[in-house]
Amino acid sequence: MTGQMRDISLLILAACVLLACGLLACSGGPPPLVPGAQEGFADARRLYDAEKWEKARLAFESVIFNHPGSTLVDSAQFLYAMCYFNQDDPVTAAAEFLRVRTQYPTSELVDDADYMRCLSLVTAAPSNSGLDQERTAEAVNELLLFKDSHPLSDRVAAADSLLKLAHGRLSIKDYKTGLLYHKMGHFEASQIYFQGMIDQYPESPLVPDALFFMAEGQRKLDSLDNAIQYYEKLIYIYPDHERTATARKRVAKISQSRSDAQAAE
Repeated sequence: MTGQMRDISLLILAACVLLACGLLACSGGPPPLVPGAQEGFADARRLYDAEKWEKARLAFESVIFNHPGSTLVDSAQFLYAMCYFNQDDPVTAAAEFLRVRTQYPTSELVDDADYMRCLSLVTAAPSNSGLDQERTAEAVNELLLFKDSHPLSDRVAAADSLLKLAHGRLSIKDYKTGLLYHKMGHFEASQIYFQGMIDQYPESPLVPDALFFMAEGQRKLDSLDNAIQYYEKLIYIYPDHERTATARKRVAKISQSRSDAQAAE
């Protein structure tokens, strides 16, 4: 090799060294090592238990993306979604809980994730029944699916309570319309709204009130057999409801009036 060629080679080598040093300086050194799945999950869980939701969420996200084949990834996904829920972002939480079902269908956390998705949807919906209840209606569908898919889950009782709350929100509009027609003396119209409410939202806490006013409407229409039927349904299904005592009095009065009429004949 001639001296000129050696000088050129040394210049090229020096340039390469300088370029490598420059890249390292810009990047702050070599990239940090990614922790193993167990270590990363443990770190994320410590942050979660300390209620450091944002840091925990990022740590769980690292486990999910860096260790997709780990046995801990479904737990990381569930707690990742819980971080959003605890950060008062139920809309994003609902979407992330759904990923547990779709991406890890054999996970033991699917029933918990499905329930938390329903809770997130109800939480995201406005509590004022006069506002848009699209997410509440979606939650009802998800809750019914949950009960069908996980009949043995320990979340079933909580799902029933949540379903009752959701039905309560959705039923208020129909109940108020039926009650307005009843007060105006349009008993046939009120019956349609009350019956529709009962059929569509059987878990609503307003069902006994609807039954009572259906009975009252039938009584005022002189359809006493139908009135007794609704009163007795209220008495049988809701024996401790505040309207049940009045229903018993109505049935007794109708029965007494009929007995007096028969005696007079």
